[in-house]
Amino acid sequence: MDDALLQEIVSPPRGNLPILPAAIIRWQPEDFQVEEIPTYLPDGVGQHLYLWIQKRNVSAGDLIWRLAKDLKVSARDIGVAGQKDRRAVTRQFVSVPRSCAEDIGNLTDPAIQILSVSAHGNKLRTGHLSGNQFTVVLRGKDGATFCPNEAEAVTDRLTLLEKNGFPNYFGPQRFGHDGSSIRDGITLLTTGKPPGSWKRQQRRFLSKLSASAVQSAVFNLCLAQRVGQQTCSSVSFGDVVCRRSGIKPFAYGSDSDADAMDLIAMGPMPGGKMVKTSGDAQTDEQQVMARLELSDDNFAQNSKLTPGTRRKYIEFPRNVSSAVMSDGSLQLKFDLTAGTFATVLLAEICDVLI
Repeated sequence: MDDALLQEIVSPPRGNLPILPAAIIRWQPEDFQVEEIPTYLPDGVGQHLYLWIQKRNVSAGDLIWRLAKDLKVSARDIGVAGQKDRRAVTRQFVSVPRSCAEDIGNLTDPAIQILSVSAHGNKLRTGHLSGNQFTVVLRGKDGATFCPNEAEAVTDRLTLLEKNGFPNYFGPQRFGHDGSSIRDGITLLTTGKPPGSWKRQQRRFLSKLSASAVQSAVFNLCLAQRVGQQTCSSVSFGDVVCRRSGIKPFAYGSDSDADAMDLIAMGPMPGGKMVKTSGDAQTDEQQVMARLELSDDNFAQNSKLTPGTRRKYIEFPRNVSSAVMSDGSLQLKFDLTAGTFATVLLAEICDVLI
């Protein structure tokens, strides 16, 4: 994979020209706050404790490691619905076995606070999440401050995105430093062997991470192509689509009775269970796979790592607003569906995030 192709994956074309030139993001962890919107709430009964926690400047993996150590359980016994950013203040549910109840008092890490404890019948798993609420502070470069006119322009842009959507790319953090996760994933999927640089105890985690990065690279390239063609917000016969309010993919053909205005085209996360496109859409996806020197067989032969699915090409923020703060910084608020990257949304507003 050459540098030009990597650049297309990690810095794909925007759907809109930015309205701010540059801004500093995450100057401090409190500048990037995320709160889970759960799919369901614990009902108070069951063999799993649900800890509503707040963490500051702690990665998702480090959170699980610290909890496992203090609660004296295996990391595999700990459940989360989604991965949260490291340099941020985030609030989320974590499930642990009920047997941990007596050890919860041992959690004295100042970076991890338990805000409440309840119980539920099942362990939290990836995807048990409706979305996330974001409060993001942007700061001007070299001490510059924002003015009310800029806040109004940002609110107008957020409102436009809430109505029309924005390209639902995977953010660059998905792909590792200098695309390392993509390269490792291609090696794994094409040879069936983990890269030699991986430590044995890391292989399970890195296999899933890198295989997912390759799927995400395929998706980003396909979406970038449609952004360039100005077709990411429209559907055509041969596309795989879902309803705007849904997630279930289905093939869109001439016999479909669905209203095209209510549909969103979905891009590939390759694997055997992925609903197939046809016609021009299928040709475009196969050409992208060829650019990465991959085929459907590479994913089918690794079905445990890459079962395959579809992802919406566009997403819609909700509950949007922006305002200038007393120190001249700009505060943005918005909700995003689970799996949608806040940094991708911010790229539709700001040219450079520092």
